[in-house]
Amino acid sequence: MVAAVVAAATGSLQASAAPATKPPTSPTSPASPASPAGLLAKVVVIGVPGLTWGDVKASPELTALVDQSSVGSISVKTAGPHTCPIDGWLTIGAGTRAWGSDPNQPCGDLPAVSDGKVTGWQTYVDRQAEHHTGAPIGRLGQTGYPMCGFGPGAAVALARTDGSVSNWQPQFDQAKLASPECGDAIVDAGALPLREGRPEALQKVAELVKQVRAADGWVLLTGISQVTTNDHKQTLVVMQLPPDDGPRWLTSDSTRRPGLIQLTDITATILRGRTAATVDPAGPEKAGPLDGSEIRSTGDRHTSAAAVIDDRLDANQRFEQPRPVLFAVALTIVGAEVLALLWFLLRRSPLSRRVTIFTLLVQGGFFIAAFLAQATVWWRWPSPAFSLYAVTIGISVLSAVIAQVLLKKYAYFGLALAAYLLLLIDGVLGTPMQLGSLFADGPVIGGRFYGFGNSTFAALAVGGLVTAAWAAQKLYGKSRLQAAVAVLVIGGAAIIVDGKPGWGTDFGGLLALTPAVLLMAWLTWRDRLYLRVLIGAGVGVVLLVAGVSYLDYRRPPDQRTHFGTFFARVLDGDVSDVFIRKLQMAVQFFSGPAGWLMLLAVVFCMVATVWPDRVPSKAYRDFYSSHQMVRPTLLALSLCGLAGMLLNDAGIALPAIMLGFAVPLLVAHLLASHQPATVSPEPHLVQES
Repeated sequence: MVAAVVAAATGSLQASAAPATKPPTSPTSPASPASPAGLLAKVVVIGVPGLTWGDVKASPELTALVDQSSVGSISVKTAGPHTCPIDGWLTIGAGTRAWGSDPNQPCGDLPAVSDGKVTGWQTYVDRQAEHHTGAPIGRLGQTGYPMCGFGPGAAVALARTDGSVSNWQPQFDQAKLASPECGDAIVDAGALPLREGRPEALQKVAELVKQVRAADGWVLLTGISQVTTNDHKQTLVVMQLPPDDGPRWLTSDSTRRPGLIQLTDITATILRGRTAATVDPAGPEKAGPLDGSEIRSTGDRHTSAAAVIDDRLDANQRFEQPRPVLFAVALTIVGAEVLALLWFLLRRSPLSRRVTIFTLLVQGGFFIAAFLAQATVWWRWPSPAFSLYAVTIGISVLSAVIAQVLLKKYAYFGLALAAYLLLLIDGVLGTPMQLGSLFADGPVIGGRFYGFGNSTFAALAVGGLVTAAWAAQKLYGKSRLQAAVAVLVIGGAAIIVDGKPGWGTDFGGLLALTPAVLLMAWLTWRDRLYLRVLIGAGVGVVLLVAGVSYLDYRRPPDQRTHFGTFFARVLDGDVSDVFIRKLQMAVQFFSGPAGWLMLLAVVFCMVATVWPDRVPSKAYRDFYSSHQMVRPTLLALSLCGLAGMLLNDAGIALPAIMLGFAVPLLVAHLLASHQPATVSPEPHLVQES
């Protein structure tokens, strides 16, 4: 059991789908287009590797631009583990996440242009194939629209698929930008110095913005990448000048969060208005779907640069802190469980039993606290990292106390029900508790910007299946059909919320949870499995997912979710790289002992589910046979975990996270249900349980 707890905690750290920090003004006004499609002015992207909101606060010139701009933060995550300047510029040129740098080397200088071609271009082409990114580097350069480039980064972004560059200059030229031969433009403002000279460099960036604005351009000043591989990753700065309808918050359909866009949105913003100019057969329309969407503005106007900057700095805290804090919280809870278990095994006293039960319930409460902590707005408190840690531990403990006081030995059900209802509400509301939570891959990681990620799905699956089992058990004695219907209703609600585009938007979760709910309902009704039933359930799941994907695919490209994008890739024959990347991500968990520990825990628990008589615990064997719904529930949980492991890039981590929720609740229930009548026989009972 300890192995399962430790494995689940480790899996939570490794598994990979905020609002983003809510801006000080609510995004209630209609979105106004902030893309070149409706503008006569040229679009000019000014890229500054390493430009942070701390830089804006430190620069009076950039601070003054805030009140003149629609602003936001930009996630610069690319395909590789680090986002060096070469990765950022290649990603803009491809419109999908590209891999440019060597992860074993520090960020280097950008390649030079020699004889009208980016030197070493084939190296970057080969790197996409090596890592199966599927990134069509050179997509932006293949358009026939006259685009100008200034600086080495612009050469990389505007290079054609063979690495050749035209209409490019190594230094910014204001006269060239204003000339008719220059349509849209990309300007590399250069990486900011790490220490000395940074204030002067920021002043030059502000001056560059003024020069570009003099050409009546639609300017997008944006961070492009981190500067070094050792940088503390954070979302960077993005500003749009002039604002379309007053200074507001930038967003896009790829993030669906006010104040947040991603790097690939820049390419989509340029190409959506210019694709009619494509002249090359390998141009953007032949290079597969874009990962990004058009940038637009939303929300009420902001009038205070200081408030905007403080909000963005708070947002960075919200995006940066969850992963390191998750590790600290997991160590605290698992450490407390291990100490309590050792005490219980050595003393076998009533007090040690109660303490052990409570620590197990605290771990169950953690799956509530991981999401509910967002309601405390911890990122605006002093010492945000410690605040998040304290809030998460506090809510975990409080959840365990409330469940134990109200439900006593059935506290496990209260925690499962609370997690189930909490995530249903969160999904229907558009997942406001996800981005920035301990269980979500936010913009720094580059995971989901909306919807449910793998860890969230694991919590929802356990909460939903346990809740369904409780309701079915209450109805079982009256009518097995009614009990099966209860499973379908409760489990079906979880399936709908998890899979509906715009709610959970969880492709893999839909594939994993649907057969589990159907299996549980069938065993509740008939108690036996038939081959034709299994085949029918499998076909039904495939048809359900295909139907949802097709309907999502019929929406405009900018409004599609993961379902529609995947369907488009299938039609284009562009899914092999996606499958290979997901397989690589699943396999990487076995690069260290944690992955193998998770695998052992998962295998042990699945064996206990299928062959309960082989488990050396009388309490578990009695529990397995004491209630009609135990077997269907445990089999459904095992099927859901197995399917999730095979169909998601989280791999073994997904069922391990499910175990991290389900196993402590089960053990706590077994210990609470087998309290000894007196102290004397307790060692014997404990040994058997």
